[in-house]
Amino acid sequence: MQLSFAFQTKPVTGHPPPPPLWLEADASAEVSLSLHDALTPLSTEEDGDYDQRVYDALWLARFELSLDHRPSADFTFAFPRKHWRTEEITDIPLRLRCEASGEGIRLGLLADFQEATWRTT
Repeated sequence: MQLSFAFQTKPVTGHPPPPPLWLEADASAEVSLSLHDALTPLSTEEDGDYDQRVYDALWLARFELSLDHRPSADFTFAFPRKHWRTEEITDIPLRLRCEASGEGIRLGLLADFQEATWRTT
């Protein structure tokens, strides 16, 4: 005698990607973890570069929101990075999005906001 198993199975559905993590930058702003990683200085850069980059990105985000009078804005933010060996300075462009919510804003890479709306099939 041979036993057989007759289990009904359900197809596995895709799970949506996890939402990006947000870090508090100041009292009224949050930045995404991926933007934090992109702005973090390399081991050969000065430590103060990160704070200045975040400040500049937040200033530009608030400026863009004030120009458009919309709840969100997309823009390109570029910051200088010095090569550790040649000491050549190059601009690193990042495509960012900011969204206003109440008195605060969220700032992140454009992909941080698109991942939350991607549909899984």
